[in-house]
Amino acid sequence: MSSNDNIAITGVPTTAGPDGSVPLRRELRDLQKNYPDQFNLYILGLKNLESVDEAQLTSYYQIAGIHGLPFKPWNGVGSNTDWQSTDGFGGYCTHSSILFTTWHRPYMALYEQSLYISVQLVAKQFPEGSLRDKYVAAAQNFRAPYFDWASQPPAGSPAFPTALSSATIQVVDVDGQTKSINNPLYQFTFHPLNPSRGDFTAQWNRYPTTVRYPNRTTGKSQNSRIAPILANELASLRSNVGLLLLSYHNFDAFSFNRWDPNTNPGDYGSLEDVHNEIHDRTGGGGHMSALEVSAFDPLFWLHHFESKTRALTRDSNVDRLWAIWQDLNPDSFMSPRPAPYSTFSFEGGESQDKDSALTPFWDKSGTKFWTSDQIKDGTIFGSAYLETQKWKYASTEEYQAALRQNVTALYGTNVFTNFVDNIANQPPPAAAQLVAPAVPAVAAAAEKKEDTEDAAAVKAVPALAASQLAVRTIHTKPEHTAEAQNPLVPKKATEEGPIPASLAHLAPGNKYTEWVVNVRAEKHGLGQSFRLLVFLGAFNPDPESWDLEFNCVGRVSVLGRNHETKCSKCRVDTANGLMVSGTVPLTSALLQDIVAGQVHSLKPEDVVPYLRENLAWKVSLFSGEEKNVLDVPGLEVSVASTEVTIGEDGLPNYSGQYAVHPEVTQGKPAGHGRVEGA
Repeated sequence: MSSNDNIAITGVPTTAGPDGSVPLRRELRDLQKNYPDQFNLYILGLKNLESVDEAQLTSYYQIAGIHGLPFKPWNGVGSNTDWQSTDGFGGYCTHSSILFTTWHRPYMALYEQSLYISVQLVAKQFPEGSLRDKYVAAAQNFRAPYFDWASQPPAGSPAFPTALSSATIQVVDVDGQTKSINNPLYQFTFHPLNPSRGDFTAQWNRYPTTVRYPNRTTGKSQNSRIAPILANELASLRSNVGLLLLSYHNFDAFSFNRWDPNTNPGDYGSLEDVHNEIHDRTGGGGHMSALEVSAFDPLFWLHHFESKTRALTRDSNVDRLWAIWQDLNPDSFMSPRPAPYSTFSFEGGESQDKDSALTPFWDKSGTKFWTSDQIKDGTIFGSAYLETQKWKYASTEEYQAALRQNVTALYGTNVFTNFVDNIANQPPPAAAQLVAPAVPAVAAAAEKKEDTEDAAAVKAVPALAASQLAVRTIHTKPEHTAEAQNPLVPKKATEEGPIPASLAHLAPGNKYTEWVVNVRAEKHGLGQSFRLLVFLGAFNPDPESWDLEFNCVGRVSVLGRNHETKCSKCRVDTANGLMVSGTVPLTSALLQDIVAGQVHSLKPEDVVPYLRENLAWKVSLFSGEEKNVLDVPGLEVSVASTEVTIGEDGLPNYSGQYAVHPEVTQGKPAGHGRVEGA
């Protein structure tokens, strides 16, 4: 193939302002509420992109297919190479790899430039005159939005935006008429259907569209299950994101989830670990849950735009979080690692580093592939995020201070003020009526649903004591809007200093102990994806209820594959017994139990025996079936802690020194020091 045939990944064509400013990517709900013209174009442009002939290289189908199935070379890259471990082409997988975050950046840029072109075409289809002029102007600075799944949703709004969960959506169409259309964010419809193409495996051929939480009998999506599941562990997710952004300073530890015996107890978490959680929570056994087909779900692109960027680039929330972290840690980047297998770009064992080719993404010249080093500067793809407008600040120090403030504003200033923010407008914990009146209403709503599985999930409520239920509801229901003020905490903690006065005794000298659960397991050991859920207190033994358990404080999701996968890297990783890791923060949940009088402090002498008695964990497959924890190869669960100092600005300063507490989990199934086969 000649260079003239190569599709260059350019992102959106952009001329930066004199100060270096570029257009911003906006959070989905912000775009819908405050930039309705661009949101309207987004919906119409995505609908148009999804309808493009699947045979075209820049169609939605072909771009999504780069991520996994149908495992066909894109743009001719790799078509003549016989990769190891599989017959023929084996995909471009970089998961659990040093290239995980950087590979996804030009991938998102390819999607965004294709979507941008589609938006421009749609804008020009409006009737000539003021209407067309309005939309053409709005299209000029359009950028793909992201979904910030870790921030508190707006008051009264579900944790999973209705723009994603509704089958239809209202738009001003290109004929100028307001109408309801099929929502392109709800699902992608394959055309022609996958069975006629033979591109997918039997597992996925049955679906004419992408699905989320598919009904086991009908195969239909159950989007109503997503918002409660996201809300139920939101406090843990927010804590995890804050922990990553403010306490991780090594790129390798921050970026990907590969574990080895030298992994420090403070480095079990990663951006990839959090990224996997969202695939799990929103997919529920549907397309988002499986890396091989996840990119076909329109949610994939909003998810990745939120977590993987640098100051002025990247396209998703994953990109965004990387962008923020990168500007807080500009001197930290990837360490060279041996390539796990051979491809057309490098030999197995050869060093992978910042100069490795990010195939199949050609750079702007169309003659070379992008490298990680080249895409560190976010401006190269023509976009920035609200938090990463570096040009507004006079110095790097001022910019980084603003970044830290932005992080804490979104994900909690520190564990104490975050706790106050979550419950400041809640009734007192002992009020059993906090939950009791809501249960019949939820159950009644569920009864109206035709889908009995969906109804069962919505109705699932653990059989706990009223006091326990109330406390854990405070932890997991931030959208609750009771007028009564909780007398245990001040209404405006920020006026009292870095720590609310009612909680200051828990951090003498502004110091306290942060607690986390560390998990590691063999990624492909079960031949499928699975999750480990962490509980603090009593819970229903029925695995169908676990996603909505009030005492469920977090999860680690492992996106494994079976031995029949066409992914070459995954086959090699399986043969090598690749281990991955993740973290579940505990401190927020412990604070709730302190307020409830169940534990006295955050000190080890109080917390260790409390966790020994009350901490539990379970494993379930993405199908919902429980798996014995002892049957998960390499699974080990441990607890660690570190000292944190709260500065006068309210921001946490992590010591970086973690102590492991083996006595918490030792002797329990898959606990610390587990002996294989025991």
